[in-house]
Amino acid sequence: MRTKETPEERKERLSQRVEKIRREAGERLTKDAVIQCRVEPEQMGQLRAVAQSKGLSVSALTRMWLLERLKQEKPA
Repeated sequence: MRTKETPEERKERLSQRVEKIRREAGERLTKDAVIQCRVEPEQMGQLRAVAQSKGLSVSALTRMWLLERLKQEKPA
């Protein structure tokens, strides 16, 4: 028969479980970086229009442009 745990024991057990889950989740997450940048509202409108015309999200379009530019900048 299991003895009833005290509130402190329960809190400690749950804290350990949460920490284990966070650690395991962190190991599974991709290591991709996220970049944020600010643009003027007019520029954002232009980005949306171009992205929509290409059937892309603004994020996908800017990522595509960034990768293309990095490729151009790569030393020969």
